[in-house]
Amino acid sequence: MEQLALIGVSHKRGGAAALEAWQSTFSLADEAPRRAGFSEWVPIITCNRCDLVVALPKGMDALGAREALAANVPFRPYAYGGDGALEQLTRIATSLDSLNPGEDQIMAQVRGAFAAAQAAGSVGPTTHFAFQTALKIAKKVRREVPLAPLNTSLFSLARPELERVLPHGGTVAVLGAGEMGALAAKSLSAQAGVELIVVNRSVERARQLAKHLGAKSSSLEAFLAAPPPVDALVCATPVRGIVDRTLVQLLPDLKLIVDLGLPRNVHSEVLELPNLRVLDVDTLQDAGKMRRETLYGRLAEAEALMQRELDSALEGWTERQLGPSITKLRQHYLDTVRRTLPDMSAGEAERLAHRFARVPVQGLRAVARSYGLGAAETFLGETLLGEAGLSEIRSGDAAAGAGRLEPDRPRDWARE
Repeated sequence: MEQLALIGVSHKRGGAAALEAWQSTFSLADEAPRRAGFSEWVPIITCNRCDLVVALPKGMDALGAREALAANVPFRPYAYGGDGALEQLTRIATSLDSLNPGEDQIMAQVRGAFAAAQAAGSVGPTTHFAFQTALKIAKKVRREVPLAPLNTSLFSLARPELERVLPHGGTVAVLGAGEMGALAAKSLSAQAGVELIVVNRSVERARQLAKHLGAKSSSLEAFLAAPPPVDALVCATPVRGIVDRTLVQLLPDLKLIVDLGLPRNVHSEVLELPNLRVLDVDTLQDAGKMRRETLYGRLAEAEALMQRELDSALEGWTERQLGPSITKLRQHYLDTVRRTLPDMSAGEAERLAHRFARVPVQGLRAVARSYGLGAAETFLGETLLGEAGLSEIRSGDAAAGAGRLEPDRPRDWARE
């Protein structure tokens, strides 16, 4: 998988500011990857990460991809290449790299990103294999290792603080009825004493979700113009700074805001207001670390299962990529046997050629697994070049009936 790369930022690398910068830079509508020479790319954008998975052009490595794609982005991204890129993509899909390990949303988000890229025509064989593999392994890990209850999300990290601030319940408005907002609303609807208001730009969508949860609903426009009294806000919209000082001043009972939006829904001026706590991707880091510590054993189990499945998938990928080379190598030995021993029967020639090719084929597989397909191509070229010279040297012996042909040991390219 040396042609695969994953670059990006997350809650752990740059925080909310980096996520906002990257979200505004990469999307399916943006042609920057194609202009930079990439034929395959899939952006993954969630509330706590922005990643770009690409197939590398010939001659470019992951660091080169980072320079080509992120030269004008203010936050330096991480860069994974080859098998490491596939491992990181799989870790993302399984939620092992999430701010809240075990959250349900990320697998659907990765699947959705892959489907959107397929529809946009930016998926090719390398990215197709990578996403299919990552999603398959993620499904197996989540099925076999219990990391979290159903409907666990980023909001789950904020819920203990909300319960502390509102010990006897209160009125909570959820801004946004998308996937993140819906998960937060479902969690809140199960909390005793909470009166829930679902707010969305599309009032019909807000009404549908509210009806399902036994809550009230409102259009976003109406809420911003004349908000009802609320004790807490949960924000999960794609609108930057929608919660500003003006709105907060209309909510005298407001005690807590949970900002799950990307870009951040809460204007920076609100952070300075007294008697109001704001939680976002940055401030939820400590809660995520604490939860990760409580899951140490299960996370280790999930990592081990993921690694076993990755090893198996990569072995299968390598074998498929080596198929034409193995065929070429065996055909080379068969041609050599036929040329050197023209009187040998077809069946005997094939058996002898297969026997001669066995060790070089094993070497080809070992080189590919340890050093990549590029190194395997070099190994194959050296093997065929050496055998061509050997055939010429021994051509005079063939007429004398030389019935033994032993291939020279291939050069150890790794030591030269």
